[in-house]
Amino acid sequence: MTVQEAKRELRPLKELAKDIQSVEDEIERLMAIATKMTTTYDPINVESTPKNRIEEAIVKIDDYRERLSKLLLEIIDYKNKCLDKIEQIEPKSLQKILLYYYFQNKTIEETAELMGKSVRWTYEIYNMALEKYSEIF
Repeated sequence: MTVQEAKRELRPLKELAKDIQSVEDEIERLMAIATKMTTTYDPINVESTPKNRIEEAIVKIDDYRERLSKLLLEIIDYKNKCLDKIEQIEPKSLQKILLYYYFQNKTIEETAELMGKSVRWTYEIYNMALEKYSEIF
């Protein structure tokens, strides 16, 4: 496996995390809408009452929660698959970078800060970690 193939193998972790955040944000948005609506009774136009909009929001929230559950299961499975390889990497500092970047969805800059190192050093170690990862089958 090449370093580029290693990146491609790990990239879905970032993409799944982004999808999960997007779904969580949408659930939060819909919850805010649903809790701000008030019901009124309009005997002339029953179909357009806010109650129907609240029900629609609740249905959408349920759909998003179901999607979120599926995404969470998917990312857990994928993390377990990748973690088996990452745990074989030595030294542990190389593991740490991949865990911050792919498992905690940190940027290289955030990872550098968490490790108390420069961004340049972190990029170099990140590339070394990917090389080690690519050597594991």
